[in-house]
Amino acid sequence: MPPRKIRQQTDDNSDSGDEKVDAVPSPAPVLMSGDQLSSLLAAFSKSQAEANRQLVESLWASHGLGSGSKFTTPIVSPSPTPTSNMAKCTARFDGVARDPEAVEAFIDSVEVYKECACVSDDIALRGLPMLMEGEAAIWWRGVRNEVSSWPDALKRLRAMYGVPRPAHKVFRDVFSSEQGDELADSSIVRIRAMLSRLPYQLPEEARLDIIYDLLHKRIRKRLPRDGVSDIETLIEKSRMVEESLVECTAALNIPPQPHKSLPTVLGERSSAPDVTSCEKRNIG
Repeated sequence: MPPRKIRQQTDDNSDSGDEKVDAVPSPAPVLMSGDQLSSLLAAFSKSQAEANRQLVESLWASHGLGSGSKFTTPIVSPSPTPTSNMAKCTARFDGVARDPEAVEAFIDSVEVYKECACVSDDIALRGLPMLMEGEAAIWWRGVRNEVSSWPDALKRLRAMYGVPRPAHKVFRDVFSSEQGDELADSSIVRIRAMLSRLPYQLPEEARLDIIYDLLHKRIRKRLPRDGVSDIETLIEKSRMVEESLVECTAALNIPPQPHKSLPTVLGERSSAPDVTSCEKRNIG
């Protein structure tokens, strides 16, 4: 009987202990408003930034940089991509014309493509033979072992095919290039390019006088020299004159016969349409 009482007391004590554990109240949840949460996050960020700053300063001090030194990020220049090459460049040069303007136009096209495609000098030098044709390709095969850089290649190309013509030969070419059946603006642009090959610069008035005198008579008859002050104005007004001639010819149903002989019969002369009067009506 006594042992039974002891076991019963032990069970009673364990039950009372469980009741005490269950009776402990749980902590109430902490409620925080939005402003308080924002303030807490801001304070945490500020403390973290301060800790990072102190860490960086300690690293600078350990490397002997000092607190007054500023950390600068190195600027990495864009380098050409490994795939950039001259394969898609459409410029070609054959060296047949022996014209300095043709050489300069070719070099300008290649330089623009090289810059836009980010092609390095070494890759451009290796791809230059792809742009050479005919005589120029044969010339390049003979000198390529002596060329060491891209500027050297351009220098040799200009020396071979870009030799300027003497001034007297340039003037001979200019004065033998009167306007024919081509349009006036095309003739003006062509003669202006020829004058640019001179080893010296002509005044604007002198170039304008030369170009105007080489225009067709049908343009000079309807466009006085005093009516233009520069080459661009000459291009614009000569184009307007030609357009008015085309309109008058179409309005009078005149077939395009610029070299038609004059009528020999009096009746034909009296029945010929008056293009000049039509131009005056259109322009006026």
